[in-house]
Amino acid sequence: MTVSTADETVFEESVELEANASIVASITDLDTYTARVTVPELDATEEITVEPGQFTCNVTKTRISVQDDETLDSMGISTQMACQGVVSEHVAARESASETLGDDPIPADTGKGSHTLMLRNPSEETWTTRVLVEKDSTAQFDGVYTVEPEGTVLITLSERDTYSLSMGVLETETTVTEQVTPDNFDCNRSSTRAEIDDAGELTASAVSTLMACDIETNSTSESP
Repeated sequence: MTVSTADETVFEESVELEANASIVASITDLDTYTARVTVPELDATEEITVEPGQFTCNVTKTRISVQDDETLDSMGISTQMACQGVVSEHVAARESASETLGDDPIPADTGKGSHTLMLRNPSEETWTTRVLVEKDSTAQFDGVYTVEPEGTVLITLSERDTYSLSMGVLETETTVTEQVTPDNFDCNRSSTRAEIDDAGELTASAVSTLMACDIETNSTSESP
């Protein structure tokens, strides 16, 4: 039995199994894996792929088994539980996917705003990305997005706090991290913008409109 990624074999073991016996390999790192089982005595081989979208809070298993007719069979099993804060989604070309974290209302007269994470793929390639939002080292959101060319992922933070935003491209193992502080949640329009280039490299920066706030009159005016 072997388990491998595009770059390396992460597990390889030859065993002799008795009836009703099993060998179990647990995969914890996000990636695309190929599991391959060969039974020389039966001249049989079975291969199955585990995609990043299968790494959710559901209990997901990929099972390869020897059948009574001496053939190999494979199947995926999931508990189909609801996952809070975990998303796996495909973003089509020139389309977008969006999520909002937090339930706090943002009235215009409070002087408070939201902060938006925008991840764009202006390249001509399709990339698998992971977006992780953490607060006090605890994950608030974990999303795996397959983003086609000109696709966009939008994550809106509505609750004023300090966050760590981590964005990565799985194929190139590129990761960037940005910090968001309560200062980003004023009436300025603030966002963290990340882009993927043709080589799968990722860059990110914070952007603000630098608008001045006038709470008493419930209005905003652009600073010169």
